Amino acid sequence: MIEGLQIERFKSIRDLDLTFGSVNIFIGGNGSGKSNLLEAVGIVSAALSRGLSDGDLSKKGVRITPPALMKSAFKNTELPKSLTLKAKMSDGVEYYCGLTSSDADSSLSFRHESCMSGNQKVFGRSPNGASACGQTLSRKIDRYRGVWDQTRALFDYDDHVAAQLDTLASYAIYSPQTEFLRGTMVGKMDTPPLGLHGEGLPTAVKGFLRDLALLRRRKNSKDDPSYKMMKSAIDLVFAPNWAERVRVGRISDILKSRELLDAGDDMVYFVDTFMHAKRNTLSVYDSSEGTLFLLFAAILIGHKEAPDIFAMDNVDSALNPALTRMLLAEVISATKEKKKHSLDRGPEQVFMTSHNPTSLDAFDIFDDETRIFVVGRTANGETTAERLVPPEDITKKQWRLASRGRNLSQMWIDGEMKGALGGIL
Repeated sequence: MIEGLQIERFKSIRDLDLTFGSVNIFIGGNGSGKSNLLEAVGIVSAALSRGLSDGDLSKKGVRITPPALMKSAFKNTELPKSLTLKAKMSDGVEYYCGLTSSDADSSLSFRHESCMSGNQKVFGRSPNGASACGQTLSRKIDRYRGVWDQTRALFDYDDHVAAQLDTLASYAIYSPQTEFLRGTMVGKMDTPPLGLHGEGLPTAVKGFLRDLALLRRRKNSKDDPSYKMMKSAIDLVFAPNWAERVRVGRISDILKSRELLDAGDDMVYFVDTFMHAKRNTLSVYDSSEGTLFLLFAAILIGHKEAPDIFAMDNVDSALNPALTRMLLAEVISATKEKKKHSLDRGPEQVFMTSHNPTSLDAFDIFDDETRIFVVGRTANGETTAERLVPPEDITKKQWRLASRGRNLSQMWIDGEMKGALGGIL
């Protein structure tokens, strides 16, 4: 898990030092820098996964931005030569990278890089050379690829350190898009389990339902934590109360829209509760957009190939307030179940952005594992992110009295969270 992240000179972020919980949500006005925070983690993940090329960043869900614009460029300040990111992981593992570019470069490159486990240096690089496991590297390493990617097969790294780095390396920013979910656009599925935007939805849903069926057939399956988590996740799909089943397969030709690009292949479809038996099979094209978004989220929560750490940008997209709150509650529940039972599936840590006030009502600000960050910008344009916490030495009962029984969403709407509605801080 990422316990904290220090960010310097990245896009709209001049200098931020954040500490995280298991579930983290960023709220604030449009253009405040919420997505930049998700992308800062994405840059670290790309650095550990493969490197900094456009293709590498794209697979993480990081927007392809000219390297000159990756570095902060505020008025009346000297343009920086580099940006730096430092991730603090569980059990004393830390990763740092200093990235640079010239005006002629097509991508960022590594200038400095290091990984520490406690007081022990695991690997590192500088303009003077590179080392790993206490040995100087004799060959020149690629300045666009991380040391971890280039050396992990060559050295006997500590298993615990490797596990921490690999977990962070699997991070990606997911943002489902209607065209992919509805099957009217086909894209390459680079990021498991279902693509960043839903490109691989049929295959992912098929695998999820297969695993769920296998767990269901086991003895005492109803008491199996993995089964319960997956069942709870897929039940999100039926919350809008119109579909009774979701399946993957072939449907009658007369029920396929001509807009579907792969109408001849297996597809995701729903069985409508209220329609005639001869017309109750609906493809993704004819289904509710909100239901498709909930299906995407359910697969991401419970699929065995989903990364342990991931982000969802605009988590409230296409959802009404009640469904937004329900989805967030399910994400929080899944992280707690994974930790409690040491499950081999389910999210360990999640980062999200939202513009919907009801997203906050799934959070308990007295729970240190669920954290709300209010993101805004100063008069100089610098992104800030302040964790929303109750006043010191106040109990939950006293908080309810002080807030006059209002939930967090109402306090957001009423403008009592400084910066949450936008504007200059």
